[in-house]
Amino acid sequence: MGKLYGVSVGAGDPQLMTLKAVQIIRECSVIAVPRTSGSNTLALSIAESVCDLSVKRIIYVDFPMSRDENVLNANYDKAAKQLCAELGSNDAAMLALGDISVYSTFSYIAERVRRLGFDVEICPGVTSFSAAAALLGKPLCLGRKPLHIIPYDCEELEEMLELSGTKVIMKAGKNSVELIELLRRKGLVEHTSVAVNCGLPDERLYRSCGEVSNETGYFTVFIISDGE
Repeated sequence: MGKLYGVSVGAGDPQLMTLKAVQIIRECSVIAVPRTSGSNTLALSIAESVCDLSVKRIIYVDFPMSRDENVLNANYDKAAKQLCAELGSNDAAMLALGDISVYSTFSYIAERVRRLGFDVEICPGVTSFSAAAALLGKPLCLGRKPLHIIPYDCEELEEMLELSGTKVIMKAGKNSVELIELLRRKGLVEHTSVAVNCGLPDERLYRSCGEVSNETGYFTVFIISDGE
């Protein structure tokens, strides 16, 4: 029986892929690629720039653009069965941007694949926020200060901005203008750095979110320092 690998391909720059990720991709005969709207994914493009995938079987795992839990759970079940059909005789690597343990749909699928009797192994990678902090030359946490990773749609977002330590806000997407306005009201604009499309050719870095003049894309990270 084959094994399913969840393989992190890092934060945009192919050079941030780990040696282990490259080795797993080279050894697996099946490469599973998550996608939405029927388009090839960035994760596949990153892997292709490092590994020869011409002899691999590429399968696409489609995900709906929905927040309906019933729709999502049904799709996770379908994806798990799709992957298990491959695992009967092959090892498969499912790709993910950044680190696969951070807000990745793979975790939901891996749970189901394990229940269906197959082994799953996780290959960690460079997160978008650690890559962004490196490019900005900023520490994410020092001394006894905590680090908070917060999704934009978190119900307690405004309250969490009051927490001590560094706050990283992810998944703002098209809501970046609203987020910046919230940070302005909180007096945090000058303490917030922004990385857009970190590690990609169209990467943009801002030392203050006040420099951001329009909406940012999905691959945007806001890093809020303590202001000390």
